[in-house]
Amino acid sequence: MRTRSPLLTGLIHPLNLLTLGLAVFAGLFATWWLFPVGVLLWLIMVFAVSRDPSLRISHEMQRRAPLAQRFQRYFDRIERAQVGVFNSLSTAPAAVRRALQPVQTEIDVLANLAYALCKRMTVLENYRLVSQSRPDLEADLQQIETKINGAEDSLTRREYEESRRSFQERLSKLQAVSTQLDRVEAQLMSLANEMDGIVTEVIRLQAMGHEEAARFVPAVAGKLREQAAQLKTFEREAIAI
Repeated sequence: MRTRSPLLTGLIHPLNLLTLGLAVFAGLFATWWLFPVGVLLWLIMVFAVSRDPSLRISHEMQRRAPLAQRFQRYFDRIERAQVGVFNSLSTAPAAVRRALQPVQTEIDVLANLAYALCKRMTVLENYRLVSQSRPDLEADLQQIETKINGAEDSLTRREYEESRRSFQERLSKLQAVSTQLDRVEAQLMSLANEMDGIVTEVIRLQAMGHEEAARFVPAVAGKLREQAAQLKTFEREAIAI
């Protein structure tokens, strides 16, 4: 099911549509200048709804496609932490919310980077699963070796040797993919654990009050930026495979 964007939600919001309708009615049957004033008010209301943080984060979550199960469980924890921090800050006093906003911003960036990496890794994971579903890869290679040893003419032997090189390259590529997938899974596990701790840290900072909390925000935000840098490195390595 296709989800509505925050902008579309703002455009078709009943109260906003009512405001637009009243502006048209007033412009036609009352005085003309009420129409542009009403349209301006309507635009402001549409903008306000479309900028609603809860709508934006909900839309972002709903439009994310499923990932490989290997990564989905870790990303689910990351996403829950993102929502947990958002919900916690949404009920905090305005001063505390402003002080901790950099943490929310870094978490949103990190969650998007994690999803992008998981999505790219899902393609590689599917390739690995399909390739390793054949249990006879080593047997195929051994069969080629046997044919090379039994070849009676040089042309046939060269053709079998070329097949062996191609097969070995395929196995090496598959091993490189498996190693990279293992590293990414370990990184996601570490990140999920880190995010669980961030939720607890945000709740602790909220209890301090905005002035005290603001002293610790740079360290927490810096830790999140470091995690984001690591994810970007993993994604670059994945592209290079």
